[in-house]
Amino acid sequence: MLLYLVLDFLFGFSVKTSLKNCTRYEKLKDYDFLGGIFDQVRKKFNEKSVKLYVKNSDEINAYAVSSVNSKAIVLTRGLINHFLVECHDSKKFLYALRSIMGHEMSHLMNKDFLPTFLIIANQKATNFTSKLLRIIFNIIARVMSFVPHGGRISAYFMTDIYSIINYIITLFNRFIVYNIYEVLRKFISRSIEYRCDMQSSQAFGGNNMAFALSMFGESGYFTLFSTHPGTRRRMNRVQGVKAKDSAIHPRFFDSIANYFSLMFLMIICLFFAKQANVELMVREYIKNHETLHQKLSTLWNLFNKLF
Repeated sequence: MLLYLVLDFLFGFSVKTSLKNCTRYEKLKDYDFLGGIFDQVRKKFNEKSVKLYVKNSDEINAYAVSSVNSKAIVLTRGLINHFLVECHDSKKFLYALRSIMGHEMSHLMNKDFLPTFLIIANQKATNFTSKLLRIIFNIIARVMSFVPHGGRISAYFMTDIYSIINYIITLFNRFIVYNIYEVLRKFISRSIEYRCDMQSSQAFGGNNMAFALSMFGESGYFTLFSTHPGTRRRMNRVQGVKAKDSAIHPRFFDSIANYFSLMFLMIICLFFAKQANVELMVREYIKNHETLHQKLSTLWNLFNKLF
């Protein structure tokens, strides 16, 4: 998991997956109008390397993803079309989109993607490991099935060993990794969203941010980072906030908190992985599966006779 995390962060595998069905706005003639407001957002947050994408989806959503060499903000066609219908004033339409971009830019600037990035990388690493183990054990099982004495039994044994390993990996992820992540996510989610709303308001005005939020309804909108507090409460917090002339900078403690959350999650996962008594788990699994226990006993007796 940790190896995949490093490789993913360096080469952006998860970013590429998240940008599926997304197109740079520059390549879409109907979305040329996004260029001006997006340049304002990048300049205000001093994040010139961030790219803007439009996702071909009717979902009303916006999110941001990042790796070492790639930073991106994504607006769905559904969101843009929804704002276009709801806003009768072209300026308000552009200001609302700009505020949403500012909100997502705050996520990028403060490294809010780090804890979720670990979960995404962990899931992909688990899937890859499971597929690789299945291929390896299938090859070994087929080769052993041709052995004259005890070959088929050994093949069945290898298949059951794969099932045990896969069961342990799945159990670890379901009851340890994801539960720890959910606790961290729920603990910091609301403060993150309030901060992103506030920084976008400080960049382009609280009334514009409040207006943008009002068009999502009470449910708000979903991002890759966290759940969202109530829309009305978010609007009340930013209403009347004046835009600053200076650039918006990341908050030191927010960035540190996200790094700490990532490190804490990694340390806890490693601790449980080290402390988990795999032998006892395997024994318990075998006791609950009589056929597997019989196969193992038969194989053991056969080995004793042969050697």
